[in-house]
Amino acid sequence: MTTLLAATTAAGCGGPSPTSTPAASPLASPTPAIPSTTPGETAPPTSLGSAADVPANDPSLLALLPATVDGAAVTEEPESFAEAIGDPDFVASVEAAAFPFVARSADLASGVVARLRPGVFSDAFFRDWRDSYNAGACAQAGGVVGNAEAQLGGRTVYIASCAGGLLVYHAWLDQEGVLVSMFSLGEGRFGEQLMDGLQP
Repeated sequence: MTTLLAATTAAGCGGPSPTSTPAASPLASPTPAIPSTTPGETAPPTSLGSAADVPANDPSLLALLPATVDGAAVTEEPESFAEAIGDPDFVASVEAAAFPFVARSADLASGVVARLRPGVFSDAFFRDWRDSYNAGACAQAGGVVGNAEAQLGGRTVYIASCAGGLLVYHAWLDQEGVLVSMFSLGEGRFGEQLMDGLQP
C-alpha cells in the first residue's frame, strides 16, 4: 500500500500551523492511497490506462453538500483536483471527484467528494481510505490522537481528531456511490456542518 501524498497549500507551499488564519493560507485536501485488499477481494486497476480512465473533475458533486456554511459559500478547489490526478492510486479508485473548500475568519473546511469506480468500495477499502486520509490531514496538525463515530444527517460519520485541533470527517453515500472526506479547523466546526447537511 502506498503512502498518502503530503498535504500542501493550494499554492504548493507548506500548510499553516493549527493556529494560522486559514482563510489566508488554505490547506489542500490530502489524497487517500488505494488500500490493500483482503483475500477474496478484487484489487482496483493499478495502471492509468487511457486518458478516458482519468477521473473526471465533476463540480456537480458539490451539490451533495450544503451550498453555504454560516453564510460562507462552498467553492471548488481545482488545484487540489489537479494534484490528486497525479496520484495513480487515486486515479485507479476514483471515477469522478470535486474538492470543496469553505472558509470564514478562523474557520475552514476542505475535502473531497469522490465517486468511486464500480466494484472498488468495501469495508476494508473504506477503513484504509480513512486511515490514509487521516494520516495525511493530521500530519499537518500533530498526528491522529483519537477516532470516533457519530450520527450526522441520519448517517454514520467517522471522525478523527488531530493533536492540533483539526477534525477529519468521512461518510459513505451508498445510493450515490460517493465518499465524502473533509477536514475542519475552527470553533465553527464547518466540517461537521457540511456532513450534517449531506444530500440525499
